[in-house]
Amino acid sequence: MFDPAVFAQAGTVDPAQIMQGLADEDPRVAMMMKLMQSQQAPSTEDKPDERDDLIADLSERLDAAETRLVKMTRVARQLHDANAVAMGRLGRLAAALGACGLCWGDDDLCPGCRGRGGVGMVRPDPVARAALIGRREPPTRQHAATGH
Repeated sequence: MFDPAVFAQAGTVDPAQIMQGLADEDPRVAMMMKLMQSQQAPSTEDKPDERDDLIADLSERLDAAETRLVKMTRVARQLHDANAVAMGRLGRLAAALGACGLCWGDDDLCPGCRGRGGVGMVRPDPVARAALIGRREPPTRQHAATGH
């Protein structure tokens, strides 16, 4: 029978030796040992792991995607700012020409004019007109009489 005291008196305890002693005494333990040894995975320390290459590739792709995202975010912000400037200019031009600043009369469902806001719908704003187009001088009597 297996006696652990024998191994304790020797001063060193080797787990493999203990397991071998148990296997020698009991055939069921011997079968379990063989089963465990057959299922033991081979050592992968010597060969490179394919997952490392995959991780490196994915890391590079992620870095490239982040760089593209930063660039697209910057471009989107610039486009948004340019659109806001253009919409402001169009609104001022519509006011100067007396048109609807939302749709210029092109949208029948427009909440501001219901499609009737083309140029001249309302009296043009003279201040906005002077700022955008320039000051229009009234015709002099001489020009009015001659038509020139």
